[in-house]
Amino acid sequence: MSWRKHDSHKEETAAVKKALADAGIKAKVSHGRGTAWGWLHINLGDPKKRNGLKPTESGNGFIYTEEELELHRKVLKIARETTGRHGEYDGEIMISAQ
Repeated sequence: MSWRKHDSHKEETAAVKKALADAGIKAKVSHGRGTAWGWLHINLGDPKKRNGLKPTESGNGFIYTEEELELHRKVLKIARETTGRHGEYDGEIMISAQ
């Protein structure tokens, strides 16, 4: 974990929470457990409660509007800058809206 900017998960979680709050983004931030212990999890909340998402025709998913995609990009950028991680999945950042 030497490429990261924080010495512990606790410090990293606090820094990301603060950076997101400073940007006006409400999110839950945590780290994975078990084999995913190194992953940074950022949860933006229930997608059904946000205005931008529309159900797909089949009803088994949602179509994200450009506004939702922009929020995702902004959160990822903030997380990358704050932590030193390099991105989603292989960069061990998981952004969800659950």
